[in-house]
Amino acid sequence: MKLLEKEINVLLKKGFYKNREELIEDACRALLRNRPHLRLEVAISLYENEEISLSKAAEIAGICIEEFKESLKDRGLSVKVPPISKEELEEQIGTILKVSE
Repeated sequence: MKLLEKEINVLLKKGFYKNREELIEDACRALLRNRPHLRLEVAISLYENEEISLSKAAEIAGICIEEFKESLKDRGLSVKVPPISKEELEEQIGTILKVSE
């Protein structure tokens, strides 16, 4: 048995974690907290796979939306604009016109 496996078993037996999944989640959070470049990579991948929004990706990366857009651009990636239906667009235009009156 490798040392890492022994360490995991000790942490579980001592009750620091309810189960292996909780331990792994905590370990991943600590890793991403200490390695910002990995947070950015995770955020970009999730965004590229359309699993999260632009703002959520920036939040995960720990940077503002504009910096995240710049990171996408640096990698030759573009910002994805979600499709909007004609009805939604007309509703938003109506709301803007009401506010501007």
